[in-house]
Amino acid sequence: MSQSELEPTAQLLNAVFAPDPPIVPDELDWFYRLNPEGSASVGRVDKGSQQIGNYALVPTRFDHSDGTVIRLGLGVDLAVHPTARGTGTFRSTVEESYRQGAGAGLDGILGVANTQSSPRMVETLGWRLLPPLPLRILLPQRPLGLIETVPIDSSFLSQGRLQDLLPQRTPAAPKGFSTTWSADLLTWRLARPRGEYVLHIFEDFLAVSIRTSLSGLPVGVVLKAVPRRLTLKPAKGGRIAGAIAMHHRTPLVVHWGVNPSVDFRGPAVPRRFLPRPLDLVLHTFANGSGLRFDREEFNITGFEFLDFDAY
Repeated sequence: MSQSELEPTAQLLNAVFAPDPPIVPDELDWFYRLNPEGSASVGRVDKGSQQIGNYALVPTRFDHSDGTVIRLGLGVDLAVHPTARGTGTFRSTVEESYRQGAGAGLDGILGVANTQSSPRMVETLGWRLLPPLPLRILLPQRPLGLIETVPIDSSFLSQGRLQDLLPQRTPAAPKGFSTTWSADLLTWRLARPRGEYVLHIFEDFLAVSIRTSLSGLPVGVVLKAVPRRLTLKPAKGGRIAGAIAMHHRTPLVVHWGVNPSVDFRGPAVPRRFLPRPLDLVLHTFANGSGLRFDREEFNITGFEFLDFDAY
């Protein structure tokens, strides 16, 4: 996707989602073009000089302990202009993303959808609905040892300190497929325009958090916990939650997803109480030698907010 195509894409996303403040092309440039895992493959549909459909596949790496590496396009920004709804543009947009993603060497698409759109992906387009991941209210415990907390800004990222903190790519989960992180990938992710991230540096882990509110109540959110080295057993998530609660001064800390390196304990919020429950859906591409993995056996054992939520 060229720089000149980002302006109409931003206009489409603003027309469909009405974010406040509006999305600007520089944000899409960061998300679509600067990812160390590769540029996004974009399914784009135009009508005359107007873009009316968009579905971007951001390359995301999943590792298995047996050495298998799967590259899925994280499906984001699926949008159809209001004037084009009911015209087949939705299907045309998604099918164009298939062509672009397969041509770029991706193995498939991982979509993170709300419960309103996921049935359409599954029933109409034949995608597989993956098991839901929990949102937990964590039980903070007093953190142990020396913990450094750093609000992320361009100055910190330009120092190259993440290269020292994370000299090697994180290991795959013992079972299933998990996202893995490098210093370059984490630097890119934390450089998101408008990001207000905080990095918590533990002896064996890096944790990324934000402060938000739910129904007016301040809440700390664990976006990601990244192991700095191979550990023999999962770390106690309560210690990470305690450091986050202390820094953000929040009574509650929540975590969505699964992390094989951290034991995040706490009650799972029933999906019926979630304002926007999330579903994971999977589509696979066949290459010249067929599928590189069995979509029915594909199991995600490491995936959190920072792995997909770029806005």
